[in-house]
Amino acid sequence: MRWLLLATALLCQNLQAEEVTVTGYGSTVDVALQNAKTAAVEQVAGTFITGKSTLDGDQYRSRTDQYNGGLIKRHEILSTIEQDGLFAVRIQADVDTDKVNSVIESNGAEITAPVADRIEKSRDDFEKTKRIIEALDDPAQAFAVQVKNVTYRNQGDLTKIIAQIEIIYSPKWYDDVHLMAKTIGREIDTGAWWREALWGLAALSAAFNPALPGTLFSIARQAEVKPKSIPEYIACFGKDNGWGVDECYEIRHPLSRTTGSSEIKLVGRLIQGDEVLNFGEVTIYTAEELFMSVWDGRKAYFQKSARPNRSFHNPGIVLFRKGAATVMYEITVPTEKLKHNGRLEFAELQGG
Repeated sequence: MRWLLLATALLCQNLQAEEVTVTGYGSTVDVALQNAKTAAVEQVAGTFITGKSTLDGDQYRSRTDQYNGGLIKRHEILSTIEQDGLFAVRIQADVDTDKVNSVIESNGAEITAPVADRIEKSRDDFEKTKRIIEALDDPAQAFAVQVKNVTYRNQGDLTKIIAQIEIIYSPKWYDDVHLMAKTIGREIDTGAWWREALWGLAALSAAFNPALPGTLFSIARQAEVKPKSIPEYIACFGKDNGWGVDECYEIRHPLSRTTGSSEIKLVGRLIQGDEVLNFGEVTIYTAEELFMSVWDGRKAYFQKSARPNRSFHNPGIVLFRKGAATVMYEITVPTEKLKHNGRLEFAELQGG
């Protein structure tokens, strides 16, 4: 039995590691070796890069943050070649793909070299993921404003404008956050597809035949594996708030600026050439149409999901790809102002 447990443990470790052979280049052997290690991690665990450009007075500044998930557990130098001052180091490396190392367990009180390496890697991961999420956590990037429909009701010298405004996620921002979570985070098991199908089939069968024995429900229930409660912050992704959750990843840090408040403040304007007429502010309450905050133990109901009642075991957020928050905005303006071509615009207030 002991050998079986040992073999199982070794198998689990190997499932999180992959052996690769790569070549790194540099002006010295050490630089070439470091580049080879980075290339090995990128090949196995992927890379996420985000950049931000700012204008500080007359100075244009650009910053790029890069995250490489994974850890070199072991490497062997296969060859070192130098030509015209450029070194090429070829290595064979075992890459550990377990990206979020917040919980590190060790047997005994001694801090071994592998444990120290993982602690250092965990610290580096924490800081890198924080910088990347801070770059993405920008409401101006996240939200797009659409004017869906406008009605004009003339009242003589005054005209009432009724605009249907819709807030959605910018498709690029949503895809960037999704890719970021897949690259830097550890995926959380949200349930096997066949178990979800069993629940859906059982519910459908029971609706048609209330006397049906609960066989399918029993099979699905027996297949349940209750997740452990983990303090890591998660990002989950779903189609819309009527469907279930498709994927969840540990990302460590919340998108506090983008999802920290259910209020989005907009300012409305009528733009006619160089003339701008401000309408004032409008507040849209996103509620759970765009995102849903979750916490350890929260149960959420998804109407069209095979498992409509889902319990979360981490704090985090669920982002809905097709989510939209809609509001009707009314403003009365002088009719004279509408005699010329123009455009209605609603933009998010900075810091709102």
